[in-house]
Amino acid sequence: MYRIILFACFVFVFSSYGCEITVRFERYGVQAQKDPELGWHGLDVDFAKALLEKAGCKYRFVSTPWGRAIKMLELGDLDLVLSVSDNPKRRAFAYFVGPQRMENIVFAVHRDAPVELNSMEQLFALDRPVAIQRGAFYGQNFETHLAALKDPEQQFIYVADNNVKINLLKNQRISGFLEEKYNLLYQIENNPNFSEVRINTFIVNQEPVYYAFSKKSITPEQLTQFEAAYIALQKSGELKAILKKYKLD
Repeated sequence: MYRIILFACFVFVFSSYGCEITVRFERYGVQAQKDPELGWHGLDVDFAKALLEKAGCKYRFVSTPWGRAIKMLELGDLDLVLSVSDNPKRRAFAYFVGPQRMENIVFAVHRDAPVELNSMEQLFALDRPVAIQRGAFYGQNFETHLAALKDPEQQFIYVADNNVKINLLKNQRISGFLEEKYNLLYQIENNPNFSEVRINTFIVNQEPVYYAFSKKSITPEQLTQFEAAYIALQKSGELKAILKKYKLD
């Protein structure tokens, strides 16, 4: 009973205080889409709205590529980025609330390419380079292998946005690219540019992803409120309902 009263007090104080949170999205895959009728919608959009509305906050959505978004979060130019992996480097500038869900990073190749991977070592031994998103985290095992390379740019091409990856694959300049599995499934089903993409069975990384709030722009008091809102969403089953809506439960 005491916890319920305490949470209600947090909501009252924080809502009356007022807050407006700037949230980053990028129109790509199941996580976020934008169209004239529905505006921003998708998995991460639902997650953002659920948490911020529970916390009594207004929000403003902005479109920003992933690599730039992480830097903007560090500088405090963005308040919130969703589906972010927790690691020590990011913990220096971000608060993590969650987890939201599990993320599966896979290897996308051309459907006619005779490439089948079974290990990280095979990924790092491919003849042609692999495209990876600038600023992305693909798990500690991947990072360890990457750090061991004398010249990573010989084997990996860093790209700023998702369109570059598919163009590189179409032009056969890369062996493939790394991507979140459910985003790829959505693109293959809905985007003609991905009609010749195939998902390799090897899982590069699987781990939880979180709401990431900027330490530059979010106060400890606000963080407490977001954590309380997250717990309330868990207890109410609202987070599970979002996952079920997108068949990720």
